[in-house]
Amino acid sequence: MTDGGPRARTVLIGGAIAISMACALTDFLPPGLGTSEVATESSRVPVDGALSSIEGMVHSTVQVLAMVKENDEWVAIWSGSGSVISKDGLILTNSHVVDTSFFEYDALGVALTDRSDRPPLLSYLAEVLAQDPLLDLAVLRVVSDLAGNEVAASFSSVAIGNSDNLEIGDSLRVLGYPGIGGETITLTEGAVSGFTLERGIDGRAWIKTDATIAGGNSGGMGTNSAGELIGVPTIVTSGSEAGQTVDCRSLADTDRDGDIDENDTCVPVGGFINALRPVNLALPLIDAARRGQQYAAGSRAEDQGEFDPFKATFFNLSFSDGVTGDDQPMQIWYALPPDSTHVCAFWDYGGMANGVSWSSYWFFNGQLDEGGSTPDQGWGGGKSGNWWVCLIDESGLSPGVYELVLEVEGTILATDSAFVGGDRRAAEFALENLSPLPICIVNLSPTGASNWGQNELAEGDVVQPSEIRLIPLATGEYDIRLVGCDNQSLSEQFAVEISRDYYLGFEG
Repeated sequence: MTDGGPRARTVLIGGAIAISMACALTDFLPPGLGTSEVATESSRVPVDGALSSIEGMVHSTVQVLAMVKENDEWVAIWSGSGSVISKDGLILTNSHVVDTSFFEYDALGVALTDRSDRPPLLSYLAEVLAQDPLLDLAVLRVVSDLAGNEVAASFSSVAIGNSDNLEIGDSLRVLGYPGIGGETITLTEGAVSGFTLERGIDGRAWIKTDATIAGGNSGGMGTNSAGELIGVPTIVTSGSEAGQTVDCRSLADTDRDGDIDENDTCVPVGGFINALRPVNLALPLIDAARRGQQYAAGSRAEDQGEFDPFKATFFNLSFSDGVTGDDQPMQIWYALPPDSTHVCAFWDYGGMANGVSWSSYWFFNGQLDEGGSTPDQGWGGGKSGNWWVCLIDESGLSPGVYELVLEVEGTILATDSAFVGGDRRAAEFALENLSPLPICIVNLSPTGASNWGQNELAEGDVVQPSEIRLIPLATGEYDIRLVGCDNQSLSEQFAVEISRDYYLGFEG
């Protein structure tokens, strides 16, 4: 972000925090934070170990503030949430909450809640011990009070659970300091609604939930019914302007012209999040911080280096009901069976670089699946190869149309969709070109999908006049689109029922 851009300035003056400017950075200070206080010796939260139930979770959920020193006063330029995970002041949060890519800061402040009806008290300074930008996780340690004095307090902390033990329907509580929820701590409740897997991440990549999680909750606390920490809510950010919370993006070809652009109705993807990073992914960072060792994020954390967004390609998108041990699809399906618990998308890629921003958006029957979608992750697959992501519902996927939209640095590179469930059989779509015009693109999109999907013709293939192409597919209802080699739409048909082998003679 360039100098002189919008910036939140929260000045600590005489025991009060006063907002001097609204801002668009990720996880900014809530609009009503002007009445928050700086802790004095008499007002600091007395903590001496984990408390019980909701009270303990409230005292263990902190606000983390990135601050600069101006005229001998601390100025907070953004904030997020965190969870105290040890009595000596270790804090688990998001990496982007403490990142210096947007602005350099002088110190990290830690504010604690004494009473749930009062703003948090800015009490301590902290330092970063371990950080993984691609997992978007970080571990901090409280190092001093605001005057730089050594901390002798024993902090209230939350017990760490096992996120692999979560099941669909398990209850969740989420605590944090959301930017739209006022200045006090906020708790929301919901249930586990599913999980996602992703190549390069060992085990569950995300926990899906129906609990409402607002922006400032990023880095905060997600607990199970036993009050154990099992996940970290993570906010999405814009790939086009660093740190800016996104209201909506053009992800669906709503005007059905074959292009996803500013003429299409945008899809809301920001402001609220519905997924948490499983706490098990944070265990290596926590272990390194406790041992005083340097954390190595591995090859996924390499710098992006040279990257040309116009040369990045995602192609050969296909669907499977699982992943083999060597990262290959278990079986390619045109329509997944009714008893499927996984829907996995595989694709090849080229022209990529580690660290660049990429997004995967899942749609179900044309509606964005917020919990399954993961906007603006850091790419960790290198320049070329193949990749995959999966949605999981161990109780069985709901029947319908599942669609994936893949985006890199704000540009849609690939979309496609597949049926799950239903009474479907293998069939063949026969296209005969009876016109004098060549056909370069054939789209067969399940009715209900948001986009036309991939070209069913092989790369470089053209259906010349008098030629026939046979395309395998599953029976079902489809939208059909033929496009000429000048990129002009030649024919569009909607809601075509294909119940057996189907013939289309295009006459122009």
